[in-house]
Amino acid sequence: MKISNEVKVGAVALVTLVVFIWLFNFLKGKNFFKKTVNYYCVYNEIGGLAESSPVEINGYKVGIVQSIDFVDAETGRLLVVFSVNRNFRLPLNTVAEIVPVSIIAGMKVQFVFGDGPGFHEFGDTIPGRLSAGLLSTIETELMPVKDRITDLIIVLDSVISSVNDIMDPEFKKNLNGAVSNLSNTSESISNIIGSKERELKESVENLTRFTQMLANNSDEISNTFRNLSNFSDTLAAADIYTSVSNLKSTLEQTSTMLGNINDGKGSAGLLLTNDSLYNNLTRSLASMDELLRDLKANPKRYVHFSIFGKKNIPAE
Repeated sequence: MKISNEVKVGAVALVTLVVFIWLFNFLKGKNFFKKTVNYYCVYNEIGGLAESSPVEINGYKVGIVQSIDFVDAETGRLLVVFSVNRNFRLPLNTVAEIVPVSIIAGMKVQFVFGDGPGFHEFGDTIPGRLSAGLLSTIETELMPVKDRITDLIIVLDSVISSVNDIMDPEFKKNLNGAVSNLSNTSESISNIIGSKERELKESVENLTRFTQMLANNSDEISNTFRNLSNFSDTLAAADIYTSVSNLKSTLEQTSTMLGNINDGKGSAGLLLTNDSLYNNLTRSLASMDELLRDLKANPKRYVHFSIFGKKNIPAE
């Protein structure tokens, strides 16, 4: 049965579409050929968690964040769906904790195992919580420093006020400058914690997406480097240097041969550079032409035959 061109084009288009959909989802961290199950969790705050962020158990990646969406528009709570390898069972009382990956790598989900008894069923909604974020940690660490600087400024100001009359003017000037610098330092810390919080958070989120993209495509990047390595090995095995050397030798021999021909050496050189052979051939052709004309005009001069026997032809 002959298949029409329209059917062939349609089949190719369908296969291309299926491959494109599979590749698009694979780059997002979804693999249709790996058996996974879903778990659900509801959060009031996710701290910058994004789709395709890793899901780990004791530091080992067992899945990804498949989707994030609002439960309802009134409360603003968020429903997070985890796609997890079905080989891992979660004990009851397990908590899905959102934690920072590192100072620049965004957020991930860490399953903190519960003590059971029993296990969650596939598709269960499990408890979740948000750990202290990166900015909160920075603020917690810097606020005591700011308070201590403020207390030091107050003490120094009291000392300056009590000994204002007996201090050397130059020393007083230097001390006032030091107090001013400490005050500026405290204000700078406040600005870092306050006004730059949004910019720092956006930078962390952007870096999270970039590093997550690299992590999700690590296999493709490894294959690319592996292909480059195989290509270089193939070039090395092909012995290109020997081939180029042979080609160079052949070109040199060809150049020498053409030079000999141009100089009139050898039969080919004599044929191309010596005009005596041409002149001899020209004279021979002229003689043959004259002979053919005479043969055509006087055939009896060259051919003698008779039906009744030999006939003497008088000599001219």
